[in-house]
Parts: sequence; structure tokens; C-alpha cells
Amino acid sequence: MENALNFRTQKGRDDYYKAYEKTLMLWDAAYSEKYITTSFGESHCLICGDTSNPPLVLLHAASCGSTIWYPNVKALSENYAVYAIDLITDPSKSTLLKPIKGKEQCAKWLDETVNGLGISDFYICGLSIDGWNAANYASQYPRKVRKLMLLSPVQTFAKMYFSFFFKIMKMGFKPTRKSVEEYLGWGSQKEAPLPDSVIDQFTISAMNINPNGVFPKMLNKKAFADVKVPVLVLFGENEFAFNAEKATATAKAVIDDLEIETVRHTSHLISVSASAYVNDRILSFLER
Repeated sequence: MENALNFRTQKGRDDYYKAYEKTLMLWDAAYSEKYITTSFGESHCLICGDTSNPPLVLLHAASCGSTIWYPNVKALSENYAVYAIDLITDPSKSTLLKPIKGKEQCAKWLDETVNGLGISDFYICGLSIDGWNAANYASQYPRKVRKLMLLSPVQTFAKMYFSFFFKIMKMGFKPTRKSVEEYLGWGSQKEAPLPDSVIDQFTISAMNINPNGVFPKMLNKKAFADVKVPVLVLFGENEFAFNAEKATATAKAVIDDLEIETVRHTSHLISVSASAYVNDRILSFLER
């Protein structure tokens, strides 16, 4: 395999791939895998559903990989062609061969990926850091986005809490099941334990981060000036990555066609901790 800039070691990459495959066993929908060549490397994509249906692009949270959509993919792929893309700057199944610099290159990488998938206009849903990526893409390629969905988007409408960096650092130095569940917003929820493969995959990714990407800078009103499509924003009731009240106020100020909601009894990664509700909310938004 080619030397991936998004992993510290080849062993880390090999271990991650094994954990990824185990988590894929949780998917309860048929899928195929595809690699797309971009000017930054190879983008890995999981494809579900009938590709003749309207395309829906899913972008995962940091260190989670596209497999994190396992509670959502069955419902979302029934009437949509789902394209779950692995973030190329993350330790993931995408292979970064050239460092990405600036938000323009972030959007360019994603545009080259969707072009390679053969989809010219689509719905897009981003989670956490990839909420920023989805919003950033829509701001630069607004004519290609039919509707935009942002789940707990960091650095998009409110700055990330400094304390959140300590959670991230804790993952890198000494990840445990407890610390991973707390970081993912799972520890405070009355949910079944996260599957071991999800914990393993996240842990391996967090311990193998080899920074060659872009730390997302806050998007401003100008960034959303050309975003004329409907936008859905969901926050968790117990957001710990940023101030949800401030983010709500900003989103309302910069987006005209907006649906925004705080989801009760959830924290940051609401797609996994409130999957049934989030599925229904996304589908109702897509179909309106």
C-alpha cells in the first residue's frame, strides 16, 4: 500500500483497516466500496441503496470513519443512494498523499471525490467536524448542494471550547472505553455500550493522527451568502464541544431557509446517540 500521510505508522494503518472491517459488520444494509482518485490522494467511499435514487452524501465525525453511520444507513438508503465518504485528512480508509492546506483545498478534495462518484448535485449531511466540511463545501459549490444537513457542527457557528481540546488530547495519550464514550457523547446517555469494534476503530484512529489537514476556521456570514438551499441544523441538548445557544443565534442570523433544533437527552454525536429520531428528522427534512 502507498505511504499514507494520514497515518503515523504502517502498523497503525493495518490495525485500523482490521477494526474498520469489523465495524462494517454492524451495517444492516448492502454496500459496495469504491476508491476515487483525487489530486490529494485516494478517497474511500461506502455506497448503499439504489444508485438511481437521489444521492445523499454522508460525512463522518473526526476519527470515527464512515462506519459510524451504522445506526442510520438502513433507513437513509431505502429511498436515497447513500455515499459515505471517509475524510482523507483523518486516519481512515482514504489515503492522503498530499497535504491539504486551506478551506478551499478541503472543498476541492470533496468536489473531486463527488465528481469521481458521478454525482453532480446532491444532498449532504455532515457530523461534527465534517459538519464544518459540509458547510464549507456548500459555501464554495452552492449550486451542487440540494439541501444541507449539519449535526453538531464544530467551528461552524460557534468556536470550539478550549476544554474540548483536552478531551481530544486525552484520546491521543490514553484512550479507554470510558474516555472514548465520554468523548463521543455516549457516556452520559442511557444507551447500550458502544460495540467493541467502534471503540477499537476510534482509538486506533485517535492514536495515529498525523496532522496534514486543516484545522477548521470559523465560517462567517459571508461564507453562507450564496447558500440558498434549505439547511437543517441539529444540536445535542448537552453539547460539550461548543456553545449551542450561541451557535443557534448565529445560524439564525446567517441562514435564510433554516430548520434548527436542539435534540433532547443527547450530547455531541447525536447521529449515534439518537439514531431513530435523527433518521426520522433527516428524512422528513429531505422529503419536505
